[in-house]
Amino acid sequence: LRHLCSRAMKRKATSGQVADNSIELQVCLPSGRREAISVSQFGTVADLKVAAQLSLEQPFLRLVTADGRLLDPTESLQFSEFQDGGSLTAIAQQPKIASTWNAFALWCDGGNRIVTWGDTQRGGDSSRV
Repeated sequence: LRHLCSRAMKRKATSGQVADNSIELQVCLPSGRREAISVSQFGTVADLKVAAQLSLEQPFLRLVTADGRLLDPTESLQFSEFQDGGSLTAIAQQPKIASTWNAFALWCDGGNRIVTWGDTQRGGDSSRV
């Protein structure tokens, strides 16, 4: 399952060295573990989320502001309230899996996406969900 989740989240993201057009944020898990995440200021919250997932080795995360607002993955970092050196909380979500004899479905509570595979006539097609 971890391998499948890792493949599903592979997108370009940078972490570590800060470039001139990058913003660096501290992303913290409720456990206290934190990582400095660096992404382009011209990117989106989705780019930040992918970088946090890779750095924290947590394939299912939701990012939350200090005032408890869940971040929209389509939100632009350039026009957001984030400042270099700011911090966010990352909430790890527990993935759920369901299966039939011919298909599988994977989702997270509170997530907005279901991934299915298998026989399309027997539950492997979630395009209408």
